[in-house]
Amino acid sequence: MGKRIFFISSGVLQVFHHDGRLGDPIAFRADEEGLTSFSLYLEQPWKDPVYVLVDFVEEEFREEQIPHVMGADRQALIRTRLTRLFRDATYSHAQLHGRAGEGRRDDRMLFAALIRPDLLAPWMGQLTKHRTPVAGIYSLPLISKQLIKLLKLDARYLLLVTLQSSGGLRQTYFQDGELKVSRLATLPDTSPERFTASMLGEVERVRRYLNSLRMLPADEALEVYVLGTERVREEVQRHSPTSITARHHVIPIAEVARKVGLKGAFDERFSDRIFAQLLARRPPANQYAPAAQTRYFKLHKLRRALIAASVFLLMGGLAWSAATFVDGLGAIQDLAGAREQASFYRNRYENARQRLPGTPTEPRNMKRVVEAVDALGTLRTTPVPLMQVLSMGLDGFPQVQLHELRWRISTDPRAQLQNVEVSPVELRRSGEPVPATLALFQIARVKARITAFDGDYRGALATVRSFADRLRSIPGVEAVQVESMPLDIGPDASLKGDARAAAGAAPDAQFELRVAVRASGGRA
Repeated sequence: MGKRIFFISSGVLQVFHHDGRLGDPIAFRADEEGLTSFSLYLEQPWKDPVYVLVDFVEEEFREEQIPHVMGADRQALIRTRLTRLFRDATYSHAQLHGRAGEGRRDDRMLFAALIRPDLLAPWMGQLTKHRTPVAGIYSLPLISKQLIKLLKLDARYLLLVTLQSSGGLRQTYFQDGELKVSRLATLPDTSPERFTASMLGEVERVRRYLNSLRMLPADEALEVYVLGTERVREEVQRHSPTSITARHHVIPIAEVARKVGLKGAFDERFSDRIFAQLLARRPPANQYAPAAQTRYFKLHKLRRALIAASVFLLMGGLAWSAATFVDGLGAIQDLAGAREQASFYRNRYENARQRLPGTPTEPRNMKRVVEAVDALGTLRTTPVPLMQVLSMGLDGFPQVQLHELRWRISTDPRAQLQNVEVSPVELRRSGEPVPATLALFQIARVKARITAFDGDYRGALATVRSFADRLRSIPGVEAVQVESMPLDIGPDASLKGDARAAAGAAPDAQFELRVAVRASGGRA
């Protein structure tokens, strides 16, 4: 993701675009024409977030101690201290420098603030108006701490001196790696000859100021590191030899630019690009910007997070769809293989079945018979006595063919058949179990027909009566009752026929019997 660095100092705003490489700046002045041009610039469809870097004379730093508390109490204490230290704490920041070594070990805090918020107001007003995603407002002196770490400057008493294109000479004092004081002076002439003399004079003023505040011991030398050109280094060596109070070191800006990853040619007298690249390279957490001015940046991050989540879900959906498609292809292939295998075994079964000897009935009917036998095996008694009776009765009547049989067990030989039946199709039994001490009767309702019937109802009726008498004569038969005859001969019967019936086509001679047999031959 690209970034935009807005470097504001002395009434000028410079815009640096960074997309892996820092571009040339675009400058806007804090007058009516400059603000109008800046507004037109912000109207462009820029999507990169903005990091505002400020370098103002009106910036103060105070180091104080506060009680060591945590959470909401700590935040409230910091807000109270900032309000007390600065007239306007709109743009303020607190930074922990560790804990005191004695007493109750309070927190050592550095409090910083821009004491002239009106210097930022024109620029921030335009940024808010155009809903620009502002990531934060940063102080150049506070960013300088990253620079001394990058350059590995480990002197205990260190003064970092840089010159900006606005003519500001920034002098930031570090003690044991922590920022203590920073001062910005304006130089009227930045040519190497005049710059060196002015810079050395300003450094001496800062050194005396530090001595007066007892931040720099009188017997310690101040290590001064200046970012400048080779010409500046020569001038410094000529005008300021090493002394017991200050030692001057000039670091070529080209070398610093290489270490911060800055590419391309630029004016090596000034450090604007150095700090812009430093901020773009590794921006810290917001320092000065209030929550209201970073609102659009938070929305910007939320939007990017939603887009990333959508892309992730889309890629996950595509991956899942691809996996499901592959599984589907595999399932189709497996199904085809299973069908071929089933067809193979079906053909083998048919071939084997055709080579088997013939059976009197279909395998389906044989299966039903086996299931009926299994069901009968669960009963307290079986229909064997009843079947024996029917078999003995049918033995003398080959023209009578059994069509359907309904069977049940009961202690009452006159019980009706409505729950249990045995037929060529199914066998069912219901009702409560019967105590073994009671007399049991097997009651059957037999449906039969007379085969080779030629329309002789007189003979058919005689055959039915004879068959019933034969059953009554068998031992163990309690009762035999004819329920229906092939021809209804009762007084209330009506004669029906079909004149369209084909000649010689006789109706079916069916009849029904109710047979009750004592179940003495059943098993308990």
